[in-house]
Amino acid sequence: MRRELVLLSLLLTACSQAPADVPEQAPASPVRLEAVQWAPFQPELALLGVVQPSGVAEVTVPVAGRLDYPGRFAGGLVSGAAVREGEVLARISSHDAEADLAEARLRVQLTKAELERHQRAFDAGVEAAAVLASYRSEAEIARAHLEAAQGRTARLSLRSPVSGRLIVDSRIPPDSEVAPGTALARIAAGGSLTVEGRAAAADRERLHPGLKVRFLAPGAEQPSGAGVIREVSPMVEAGGTVPLIVEVTDPEGLPAPGEGVELRVQLDLRPQTITVPEEALVVAESGSAVFVIQRRTLAQRRPITTGARGGGRIEVLRGLDPGERVVVSGASMLQDGDTVVEVKEEEKK
Repeated sequence: MRRELVLLSLLLTACSQAPADVPEQAPASPVRLEAVQWAPFQPELALLGVVQPSGVAEVTVPVAGRLDYPGRFAGGLVSGAAVREGEVLARISSHDAEADLAEARLRVQLTKAELERHQRAFDAGVEAAAVLASYRSEAEIARAHLEAAQGRTARLSLRSPVSGRLIVDSRIPPDSEVAPGTALARIAAGGSLTVEGRAAAADRERLHPGLKVRFLAPGAEQPSGAGVIREVSPMVEAGGTVPLIVEVTDPEGLPAPGEGVELRVQLDLRPQTITVPEEALVVAESGSAVFVIQRRTLAQRRPITTGARGGGRIEVLRGLDPGERVVVSGASMLQDGDTVVEVKEEEKK
C-alpha cells in the first residue's frame, strides 16, 4: 500500500510540471490588409527636362580683353537674374581700343586747330580756297575716325539686347582674359515657356502629344504647375533617348529658364488593372514580392511581376488574383509564415 502511494505521488508531480522545451508562440503582427481587385489605374512616367523660354538672345564678347562687371554682378553673371533691355552686363577692357580712341581724339583736335588757322588766313585773303578745302577734308576724316573708335569702344560695354532672365551655362569670373566670340550668357525673353525633356527609347510607344504633365522643381516635395506634351520625336538619339517638347500651361513653381525640372507625365488611363500600394512591395535580390494572407492569419511571401507606377500605387502584371488579401502596411517587418492580425483603419485612428 505504501509503495502504491509513493508511485501515485510521483505520477501526479510529473503531470503537474509543464514541458520545459515547448517554445512560446510569437505574438501576431498587426497589419493592414487590402483585397486585390480590378480597377482603373492612372500610370505616371517620371522624366527629366530643362525649362526653355519662348525666345533667347545671346551676349558674346566682340573683342579680346579683360572682363569687368558692374556692381550688381560684381562676382559674375548669375542664372535666373532679371535684366532690362539696354542694361550693361559686362565691360571689356581693351588696350588697343582705348589707344585707338585716344589717338583719334588727338587727331581731331589737331586737324580742328589747323582748319581754324587756315580759315582765318582764307578770310584775310592770304590763302587760296583749294588749300582751305584740303584742311577741311582732313578734319572731316579725323572726325570719322573718332566716330569709328567711339563705336568700337561702345561695343566694349556689353548690354542686354532684350528684357528677360539670364541663363549662364559657364560662369566667367571677373578680371578673366576673354577671346572674341566667348559667350557670356543667354537671355530668356518673355512669353510662353516650354520644357525640353528626354525619355528612354523603351518608353517611346507610351508617349504621344496631348498627355498631361506636372512639374517637380528641385527641392520641392509636391508637383506644381502644369503642361501638355506637344511633340515627341520619332527618332531615337545616339544616347538611347527620345526628345519631347512640353508646352507649359501653368508656370507655378517652375525654376528659371535654363534650369532642370522633373516631369511627371500622366500616361493613358488603364480601365482594368490590378495594383497594390507602394508600401505593400517588398524588394530583395530575388525580386519584388508581397505578403498574401492564407488561412485567415498566415502571411505568405508571393513573388510578383510589377509594371507602371502612379498615384502611390504599382501595377501588378503577374502573381496576384482578384479577391486575394495583401498586406499593405507592416509588410517590411514580416517573415514568410508569420502570423498576423488585421488592424482596421478605425482602430488605427
